Amino acid sequence: MRSLALFIAITVTCLAFTGCQEKKTSSAILPGYDKTELAALIPVMERAYDASDIGGFKTPEPEGIKQVFRSKVSPLMNRFDVWITKDNKAVIAIRGSIVDPGALSFTAAFYSPMVPATGKIKMSDTKTFEYKLAELPGAAVHLGMLLGLGHISDELVSQIKEQYGKGVRDFILLGHSQGSGIGFLATSYIRYLQKDGKLPADFRLKTYLIAAPKVGNREYAYDYQKITNGGWALAVNSILDWVPCIGLTFQAAIDFPKISPFYDMKGFMASINFIAGPKFDATYNQFLALGPALTKQMLTIIHENVYPRVIKAMPGYVEPALLGSFDFERSGDLVPLFPDDGYYKVFPQDTVHFQAWENHSVYPYYLLVKSN
Repeated sequence: MRSLALFIAITVTCLAFTGCQEKKTSSAILPGYDKTELAALIPVMERAYDASDIGGFKTPEPEGIKQVFRSKVSPLMNRFDVWITKDNKAVIAIRGSIVDPGALSFTAAFYSPMVPATGKIKMSDTKTFEYKLAELPGAAVHLGMLLGLGHISDELVSQIKEQYGKGVRDFILLGHSQGSGIGFLATSYIRYLQKDGKLPADFRLKTYLIAAPKVGNREYAYDYQKITNGGWALAVNSILDWVPCIGLTFQAAIDFPKISPFYDMKGFMASINFIAGPKFDATYNQFLALGPALTKQMLTIIHENVYPRVIKAMPGYVEPALLGSFDFERSGDLVPLFPDDGYYKVFPQDTVHFQAWENHSVYPYYLLVKSN
């Protein structure tokens, strides 16, 4: 009887204190688009900027979450924050483009040649950035966004290791604008570090990228989809925003798979009984020459107007071999946001008196996420 009485006393005591009843643990993040989850995180994303960057904060103060880290500002003005939720999730928010006196932030955006998605870049006299963003042969990415990742990579990996050491097993990566461009590459970088045993494999990573530009070619997009499959990487874009339409894109014959009609178009047309006209050869040869000519013009413009700013901001930088393509493709699970009447009252879409960022800034995305 004494044993029974002792058992009852211990049981009653445990029920009176939840810490004895059950251990407090964080609920794991789940894949897929969660409107409530993202709406709560957008105020965190907005505060990755300084208030002066965006004309003041317009979203509510973040709730149930605390900022614990801010990275240094990179030579191209990139930086990120780390926040921790009450239930021990880490949120990484990468700042987008800002208007800075030297136009360095937009230099990264405009530095748009493609380079292989795996390799290394001499960033400075003291740092070489070795990276793996895809395994699919032929995958290529936006060079300026890659430099942005390269500059924040050391602190990014260090923070993941630090928060993991404190027990965090759920990470959410946020990006806006250029921060989303870097966010694509950061997602690939982190996942391949996990796969290759350079980061712990047992933490979960979910990515929300809003106002997300295109940062890689078809092969990169396929690879990104493969490593984030199942709803772990969302690209959330307003149908009115122009930034998801860039990098500036054009497709040439060399951008198609090697087995395709474009390497013997006349023969292909004959095989389907579609007989080419008398001017076909001359016209098609003009088409084949158009891609290389456009690529050469684009690279000339970039090297005359953008590259000098890069080497000024990054002493010791050595430009990697560039690929002859500007065929950027969209990546990630697309979540389109559609305006309602209330949105048009705030942003009337006056094509004469307009502000270029009115559909792109963080606040209009906050309104759209809540109303969709």
